[in-house]
Amino acid sequence: MFEMQHIYTVAVMALVFAPLELLLPARKAPRPTLGRYRTDLLHAAIGGFLIRIGTVIVLGLVVPIGIGPDWIATSPLWLQFIAVLLISDLMFWIAHRLYHAVPLLWRFHRIHHSSEHLDWLAAFRVHPVDQIVNASLIAAPTLMLGFSPAALLIYITIYKWHAILLHSNLKIGFGPLNWLIITPGFHHWHHANQEEAFDRNFGGQLTIWDRMFGTYHAAAQPRPDVYGVENPPPESFIAQLLEPFMPGPKNG
Repeated sequence: MFEMQHIYTVAVMALVFAPLELLLPARKAPRPTLGRYRTDLLHAAIGGFLIRIGTVIVLGLVVPIGIGPDWIATSPLWLQFIAVLLISDLMFWIAHRLYHAVPLLWRFHRIHHSSEHLDWLAAFRVHPVDQIVNASLIAAPTLMLGFSPAALLIYITIYKWHAILLHSNLKIGFGPLNWLIITPGFHHWHHANQEEAFDRNFGGQLTIWDRMFGTYHAAAQPRPDVYGVENPPPESFIAQLLEPFMPGPKNG
């Protein structure tokens, strides 16, 4: 049941984003390859299931839930949502920064950066270890503080769809809110294999943390020229699951 709900969500996302990328592409998409799509689909189906199960287990074993004051869960829903967004996005920035700064963590996170073209499906190319740790770090503070399930659900739903949007090959922005809300162009530069963009644009939904901590990259062009990593892993789901555990440097 749990897995089928995930598959349905991916299918709905495909029905939304795949046509939009044909209608409003940010750049010409490369010729599709079976190996790449097979790999990312397996990440979406199998990897996504492992991530959800693993995150539930980790949070259930490690994080004490609802130990904050009672007034948090009884605050107005809109106020709870804003608080959850700010806390969770700050935790996202911190976790994301660590994944790029700590070599052991980067071994897992580089799988996500190995995509040489970004589109909605590339968002699912993540190593389960990467995302289980990442999701647990993001969720822990708000679960401990005891925000209401409704506030958490609203945040999680927006986060999921926004994450897919940020990786999509779409020419979409938020107008005057671009200074606050992260756009696909902003996040694409985080994936750039270009020196001026290295260790920049770590935010998940808001630009404020990158601006505050000096990692904001205001690019002169809408999209980077080159994506990916040096010495990328093979276009194989199994190979990408195993690569972080293999000996040897993973620096690209």
